[in-house]
Amino acid sequence: MNVTDTVYVKLRRRLISGYYDPGTKLKEEMLASELEVSRTPVRSAIARLISEGLLMPGEKRGALVTPWREENTADVFTLRILLEGHGAFLCAQHATDEQITLLENTCDEMEQAFAARSTGWVKKLDAGNRTIHEMLYEGSGSVHLRLCGRHLLEIPQVIGGFFIYEDADIEESLRQHRELVKAIRLGNGEWARSAIACHLNAALERFRRRTGGN
Repeated sequence: MNVTDTVYVKLRRRLISGYYDPGTKLKEEMLASELEVSRTPVRSAIARLISEGLLMPGEKRGALVTPWREENTADVFTLRILLEGHGAFLCAQHATDEQITLLENTCDEMEQAFAARSTGWVKKLDAGNRTIHEMLYEGSGSVHLRLCGRHLLEIPQVIGGFFIYEDADIEESLRQHRELVKAIRLGNGEWARSAIACHLNAALERFRRRTGGN
């Protein structure tokens, strides 16, 4: 990976993880000094991140961290319902037995982590959740669907994941994962599509409840 790509990946990870507060000013000179690179790769990375909507143009070759609003979250989840719904449908038809077993084992591990509540259990839930949603694209057999969907999977990290869930919410989410995986195991594409739509709509409502949205 060249210097430009390295700078881009570092900044993108920071933005997705919430490293910078919304509205923070990012200046080329400051970032170049911090990352120990010239301003050229920083300028290129900023341009790419602006095109992705993670940054907004600022003054004097700088940028502003794009504020995250409820409507942004709704847009992301609407797209995920469509794409992951199709991915779940295809996964029920094309996933290998190995991939389905991975989904089932991941459900086991998440349920065990929640029951034990040992150190790092929330991070384990987030990691398992990521695995399940990624596998909908991997198991679909569609390269283009996988490329489009993975970008959307990263964005909701800025709104928290399982860190914002109450116990009842987690239990519901785990049950929904089980239903999804059962539908895929049985090869029922429409059931799988419906299950992931229910799961993602519930996640959106939890976010709205936390933020006081309508």
